[in-house]
Amino acid sequence: MEKEEKKEIRLKGGIYITPKDIQVLSNCTIQQARLEHQTIRDILEVERTKLTVKAYCEYFKLDYDLVVSYLNPYR
Repeated sequence: MEKEEKKEIRLKGGIYITPKDIQVLSNCTIQQARLEHQTIRDILEVERTKLTVKAYCEYFKLDYDLVVSYLNPYR
């Protein structure tokens, strides 16, 4: 039997997650999304604006493909 290859969904608009993306995912205010973005960046020790969608998904243990498919229409 051949292994079924899982095709990864391509993320539109770059690999980084923005506070606006977090607002869409979490249904929160932009201020709450900015705070969450900053808090995760501080915990993961990444540069300002350099938080990737993949790192965000790993931090919250979210399915990457599901998050990408949800974000793509908003990008």
